[in-house]
Amino acid sequence: MIRRFTAAVATIVGTFLLVVLAPDCAFAERRVALVVGNSSYQSVPQLPNPARDASSIAKMFREAGFDSVDTLINVGNLEFKRAIRKFETTADQADIAVVYYAGHGLEIGGTNYLIPVDAKLASDRDADDEAIPLERMVSSADGAKRLRLVILDACRDNPFVGTMRRERRSVVTRAVSSGLGKVEPTMTDTLIAYAAKAGSTADDGDGEHSPFTVSILKNLPVPGLDVRLAFGRVRDEVLKSTANRQEPYVYGALGGGTISLVPAPAVPQEAPVSDVKGDYELVQKIGTKRAWEVFLATHPTGFYAELARAQMEALGSQPPANIQVAAYPQTPPTTRDTPPTKEQIEWEKIKDSVDVPVLQRFIKRFPDAPLAITAQQRIDVLKQAIQEREDKARADREAARQAAEEAKRKAEAEQAELAAQKKREDDERRAREAEAAEKAKAAAAAAAVEKKRIEDERRAAAAEADRLAKVAEAERKAQDARQKAEQTEHDRAAAAAAAAKAAADKQAKEAEEARRVADLAAAKEAACKDQLAQLDAIIAKGSDGTGIDDLKTFFKTVSCDRLGPVVVAAIDRFNAEAVKRAATLPNSPQLVTSAQTELVRLGCLTGKPDGKLSDSTKAALGRYFMIGGQPVEADKISVTQDLVAELSKHATRVCPIQCKSDQTLKGDVCVANENPASAATASRKSGDDGKSRQKQTNRDADREPARRAKSDNDTPRARQQAVARPSIVSGGGGGGGHSTIIGVGF
Repeated sequence: MIRRFTAAVATIVGTFLLVVLAPDCAFAERRVALVVGNSSYQSVPQLPNPARDASSIAKMFREAGFDSVDTLINVGNLEFKRAIRKFETTADQADIAVVYYAGHGLEIGGTNYLIPVDAKLASDRDADDEAIPLERMVSSADGAKRLRLVILDACRDNPFVGTMRRERRSVVTRAVSSGLGKVEPTMTDTLIAYAAKAGSTADDGDGEHSPFTVSILKNLPVPGLDVRLAFGRVRDEVLKSTANRQEPYVYGALGGGTISLVPAPAVPQEAPVSDVKGDYELVQKIGTKRAWEVFLATHPTGFYAELARAQMEALGSQPPANIQVAAYPQTPPTTRDTPPTKEQIEWEKIKDSVDVPVLQRFIKRFPDAPLAITAQQRIDVLKQAIQEREDKARADREAARQAAEEAKRKAEAEQAELAAQKKREDDERRAREAEAAEKAKAAAAAAAVEKKRIEDERRAAAAEADRLAKVAEAERKAQDARQKAEQTEHDRAAAAAAAAKAAADKQAKEAEEARRVADLAAAKEAACKDQLAQLDAIIAKGSDGTGIDDLKTFFKTVSCDRLGPVVVAAIDRFNAEAVKRAATLPNSPQLVTSAQTELVRLGCLTGKPDGKLSDSTKAALGRYFMIGGQPVEADKISVTQDLVAELSKHATRVCPIQCKSDQTLKGDVCVANENPASAATASRKSGDDGKSRQKQTNRDADREPARRAKSDNDTPRARQQAVARPSIVSGGGGGGGHSTIIGVGF
């Protein structure tokens, strides 16, 4: 639901404004509008009026001469968002941008949402995905230069609120209410108009449009009427038509000058006297010179215009001390010789303000300043105007209540009179029904006699008709038999003629087909000969150069069936030849794999052959060349067929075994050196008593056969590991910072 204004005066001034008269340049302005009306909701009951309201509003804008009017009726989520995005671009080039929405809306945790017709709001978590944030629609008009107007007729009783689950745990985000909450515009020259205030709902209306839309259609397109005065009239009319149940509200403020949606005509038209009088009474309560200037800009002629000019003259001739209660207190003028104080500077900023909180903040900052009294006087004037309006509204409500009670009393009296009249009519009707029943009974007896006579006549006629029908049926059957015989003879003759014609057609068709097949075979044979000649020419060129590509291109275009396998075989042969040639090229993966295999066998390389000329492979080749007395730089090493042949000629290991610094080469095995500390420990223990030595000797004697057997088993394994792990040899001298011992193992 819409929240209340912080001060009721915002309604008066925010609607009817106090501005300086400025030239009206509407004739040169670009005006655009986006109109959305959602009635046919898919998951809740439909609304009767929003679609009609939106169509009429769009028609109003078009008749008012708007440059662009985008209209969407019963729009879904995705289409809604795309329309808003499109309107953002349109509004960037405009002076006045208007957005109108009619349909369902709701507020969740302080965020307002407009609901597309396909929305499924099972819980409050769905709003971000299924609904459109109001802020998104409001910001779409931000690009307009002079006026941004948002009109929202979305304060109806909302069925989504009762069915939505509250799944969000935050206290703030769980608050869900139908209608829309208060939104203060973040940009200047922006107005947001709501159909109803907080704590109440907007009527959808019993007629073709809602009361809010009816009043908008009447007042907004008035030529030259300031938009703020127009919404003031809308508010008064809606209050009157709904017996004070619904009060529209407007948020935001505009700068100086008259801003109307429809330019004033070249020849000013007189406004209705009732409208002029209402505007005059409102401005009279405000009582400032600028307010009278706005009134005269809207109503420059007539009786009330002369009264307004007299009010302005009175304000100009009277000293500040004699100002009436209805007018704002004037600010004492400052002289040029005295520099303005901080209080006067701040007062200059707000001296024309009609916002009570702003004036109260000024008094709080400067409580002892003389201008604080002036600010308080203005607050009193505003509050008095508010009180007068509330008193008038209260009186109107009381009069409406009394009128309703009087109408109810009259209705009850009329209802009693209608009941008595109905009883008299019922008695008369029952008497007429009894008389009619008697007449009907007599008529029924006469009708029964007549019915029997008619039935007898019908039976006699039916018997005669049956006889005549039997005679006619016999004649018809005889005629059918004659026609059937004639048709059979005719069909036999036609079948014979058709058979003869079919045989002749078949022979002609077979002859034509044979000729066509012969022509096709001849053409195909000629094509095969031409393509065979092309294939022979391509094969004659060989697989070098573009031979394979030419064969593949020819294969795509060949149409002779018997040449297909020949072409495939030729392509395979050319590919094999190309692979074979590539395998003989220096540093080819095949040659590198063969060289790596030989280097592993010769003890110069570790790891598995992978066909890549890596740094480890180059290092292994470098060691091989170094041992052979032919050192070669790593970047100049190249693997060729001759090099592979040379490597394969060696029958035994070429690269020596390299042991770590703490190992000694014994045969083909690197054995760890004896630890000196262990020897010293053994010598110290030799001084033990004889009994201990005897026990140790006996234990050693017992373990000796097992140790010998283990040693015999470990020796072949060590030799096998030395042969199977050529990593001891590779690496160009070992790694890890240890020096190596080179032994001859072959």
